[in-house]
Amino acid sequence: MDAGDKAAVDPGSAQCSSGGHPGTSSDNRFMPIGPASLNPGGKGKKYKFVEPPGISSWMFSFAKKCFVCGLVYSMGYFQISVGWLVGPIVLLVVRDQWRRHHDSQRAIAAAAARGDEREIVLARLGDNLPSWVIFPDVERAEWLNQILKQLWPKINNYTFELVREVIEPPLRDALATSYKMGSFRFEKIILGDNPVRVRGVKVYDEKKTDRSEIIMDLDIVYASDCDIRISVAKIRAGIKDLHLSGTLRLVMKPLINQIPLIGGVQYFFLNPPSLDFNLIGAADLFDMPGLSDLIRRIVQEQICAMCVLPNKMFIQLSDQVNASDTCITRPQGVVRICAIEAKNLLKKDVGVLGTGKSDPYVVLSVGAQQHKSKIINNTVNPKWEYYCEMVVEELGQILNVVLYDYDDVPRNDEFLGRLGVEVWDYDAGFPGVLNDDFLGRTSVDLSLVSREGTMDVWLELEEVKKGAIHLKLSWMGFSDNPAELKNALIESQNFGLASCLLTVRLDSAKNLPVIREGSKPDPYVILSVGKVQYESVAKEKTSDPVYEQVFHFLVRNPLTDTLLLKVVDKKSGVDLGAMKQSLDLVYHRPDMKMEKQSLSLNTKSDAKIMLTMEMHVLKQGPAKSFEPEETDEADEDDEPSSTSGKASHTTDDVQKQPVVASNSVGPKPGPTSGAAEAPSGNVSVAADGDNHGLELEPLATKNHESEPLMTAPKSLEGEDQKVRLTIRYSQTTHQLIVVVHTVTNLPIEREELPDPYVKLYVLPERSKKHKTEAKKDQCNPVYDERFEFPVIDLRGKTLHVQVCDKKFIRSSPRLGEVYVALDDFQLGNVVTSWYPLTV
Repeated sequence: MDAGDKAAVDPGSAQCSSGGHPGTSSDNRFMPIGPASLNPGGKGKKYKFVEPPGISSWMFSFAKKCFVCGLVYSMGYFQISVGWLVGPIVLLVVRDQWRRHHDSQRAIAAAAARGDEREIVLARLGDNLPSWVIFPDVERAEWLNQILKQLWPKINNYTFELVREVIEPPLRDALATSYKMGSFRFEKIILGDNPVRVRGVKVYDEKKTDRSEIIMDLDIVYASDCDIRISVAKIRAGIKDLHLSGTLRLVMKPLINQIPLIGGVQYFFLNPPSLDFNLIGAADLFDMPGLSDLIRRIVQEQICAMCVLPNKMFIQLSDQVNASDTCITRPQGVVRICAIEAKNLLKKDVGVLGTGKSDPYVVLSVGAQQHKSKIINNTVNPKWEYYCEMVVEELGQILNVVLYDYDDVPRNDEFLGRLGVEVWDYDAGFPGVLNDDFLGRTSVDLSLVSREGTMDVWLELEEVKKGAIHLKLSWMGFSDNPAELKNALIESQNFGLASCLLTVRLDSAKNLPVIREGSKPDPYVILSVGKVQYESVAKEKTSDPVYEQVFHFLVRNPLTDTLLLKVVDKKSGVDLGAMKQSLDLVYHRPDMKMEKQSLSLNTKSDAKIMLTMEMHVLKQGPAKSFEPEETDEADEDDEPSSTSGKASHTTDDVQKQPVVASNSVGPKPGPTSGAAEAPSGNVSVAADGDNHGLELEPLATKNHESEPLMTAPKSLEGEDQKVRLTIRYSQTTHQLIVVVHTVTNLPIEREELPDPYVKLYVLPERSKKHKTEAKKDQCNPVYDERFEFPVIDLRGKTLHVQVCDKKFIRSSPRLGEVYVALDDFQLGNVVTSWYPLTV
C-alpha cells in the first residue's frame, strides 16, 4: 500500500499497537476520508478524558532518567569503549523502525476489517479489499456479521476451552520436540471486542458440487485487540493485536431427511491464512527481525497442521451419519512440478570488487505440504531440474513458490524472490526464517493447471527487483483401471516419481495393551510408505481409540512397496503394536480397494486396528471438466482463483510459445475518440477465475511445436498500421495486464527504417508509464512484452498506446496511437485483438 492509500484510512477505526482506544494514537498518518469515516457507527465522535499523571508516574520517569545518566557516567568512569554503546543503539533503532512498519500494517488491516466496505473501496486499500468487491459471485454478509457481533461474548468463553483442550497439546508437543521449549500453556485468552468479520460469502450451486453436499466459502478477517497470555518454561509472554485473514471453506455433508438436515460440517482453509500479531511481555524481547519470524513460523505451522488442506476439522451433527461420510473426500488430483531453473536472481553474497553470487534453492508448497530443492552454489542462474508431487484437495488451492539464498553461516539465509514458490539463499538453521535470504516469490492457481493439463512457464518473481523462475507443471488425474499402472510406471521411474495415490482411512484400534496397571495409554499411530511418514492425533487415556483420519501417500510402485503401521503410547514412548501391509494386495483387489479391514497387531494381546485402503493410478491430462470436448461449458467453472505470478516473455531471453485460445467470443474493448472498432479476427477468452487465460499469451502451451508467436499475418500487408495487444484485468492483485505482441506496417520516411518502441499509459491519471525496448530498423516489430498497471477500478479508465521512433531524423517521433476504453471491459476476461493506429 502506498502512502496515499495509508493517508485515507480512518483514524477512528484503527487502533494503536499498544492496544489503545481508537483515535488516541499520535500517529497522524491516518487521515479521515470523509464524514462517514469520522463517524462510522452513525454516532457522535467520542472523546476519552485522560487523567493527569500521578505521583507514581513522576517517580518512574525520574528513576528512568537517573538510570540513563548513571549508565552514561559509568561508561566514562570505567573507560568503556563507545562500541558497546553504538551496537545496542543501532539494534534498537532497527527494531523500532521494523516494529513501526508492522504496527502500521496491522492498524491498516484492522481499519479494513472494522470499517464500511464502501469507504474501504474509496480509500483504495488494495489487497484488503473485501471479496464481494473483487468477485462478482461473492456476496456481502452484513447480516452474518451482526449475528457474530451478538454471539461474540459467548464465542469468547468457548474459545478458551477449545484452545486449552485442542490446540494447546499439539503446540506444547511441537515446541518440546522441535525447539526444546517445555511446559507450554495458555494462561489467558481474551479475543477482544472486535469479532471475526465475514467480508464475503460464496455458495456453489449444484452444477459444481455433489447433490448431497453444500459448499460455502467465507472470506474472513480477524483484526482484534485480543489479549492472549502464555507461559513457556516459567517465562510469561503474550500476543496482542492479532490479525488473521483467509478463505475458510465449509463443506456441509451429507444432506439427510431429518433434522438437522445436515450430517456434519467440514471446515478448513484452502491456503495458509495470513497471520500477524504483536508480542508483549517477555516475548517482546524477540519482537525483532529474525527472532519474531521464528515465533510466527511456529504458530503458522500449527495452524497448517490443524486446518489447512490436506488437514481438515469436522463437526458431526447427526448420530445417524457415519463420521467417515462427513470427513472423507476424494482429492481433485496430483500436481507434478519440475523446478527447472531460474535466472537473473539477486546477488546476496558480496564478493571482491563488488562482485557476488547467491546459493539459491526453491521451496514449493501447496497448503500444508512443502518440498525443498537442492542448493546450487555460487550462481544467479541456477539449474535445479527438481521434481516433486503434491496432492491437491481442492481446485481453489495455490502453488506457492519462494526462492532463498543459502549462506553457510548460522542464521543468515536470504530471500531471493516469491512466486507462490519460494527461492532462498541458504544459511544453516531454520530455512527462510533466521538464516536464508529472501530471493523472491510467486504463485500459481492450480485450477489453471488442471484446465491446461501441462504448463511450461517462465514467471517473474515478486517482492524483489529482478529474477524469474522456469517451472513445468503437469496435472495428474486418477484412474481406477489397474491396466494403466504399466504406463504410469514407465513414465515415473526415470525421475523417482509416484505412479499411484494410496488413500488410508484410519478408523480405530481395539484392545491395545496397557503399559502400567491402572493407567491407560495415550495412543497415536505412525503410518509410513517409503520415506513418507504421517502421525495421527493422540487419544488420551484409552485402549480403544477412534481416530477417523485420512492420509494420502504417493506410491512409486505398488507391486513392491509396503505400508508400515505402528501404535505408540504418547506418554511413555513405548510401542503398543505394529504391522506391515503389502500394497500389492490392495492393487489386486476389485476396484483396488480394501474396505474396513480389521488387521491384527503383533502384540501379546488381541489388539486390532481397523482401516480402509484405496488406490488410484495417476494419469496425466486435464481434469475431466476441462477436457477439450467440454470447453463450451468451461465458463461455468466458478472456482475462485488467485494466481499472482507475473510472466516475463521477451523475444531475447525466452523461447516463444504458441497461443492457446478458446473459440468462445467475448467482449471487445470499447474504442474512444481516435480508435475505430477493432477489426475482425479478435480472440477473446472468457476466464472465470482470476488466472484463467493468464498463460494464454506466450505462457500456457501444450506439448507440441509451433511457429513463433504473433508474426504479422499476410492478409494485413499493405494495410494501415496496427498493434496487437492482449488485455486482462487481475481481480486479485488489482492489476491491468497488457501484453504488447507486435506492430505492423509502420511507415518509412526518407528511405530510413524506423527503430520503433511502444509506450503505454492509463488515463486520466497517467501516473505510470511503461515502454517496450526499441527494435532497430523494423516496420513489423515483434515484442511479446508484458506490463502491469495498478488499477483499483476500471470505470473511467482508458489505455493510451503510442508507437514512437527512437531515431531523431523524423519530423515527428510518433508513428501512431490508439485509445482503448476500459469501462466496459468484463472482469476476468482476456482479450487479444488488433487495434488500428491513428497518426
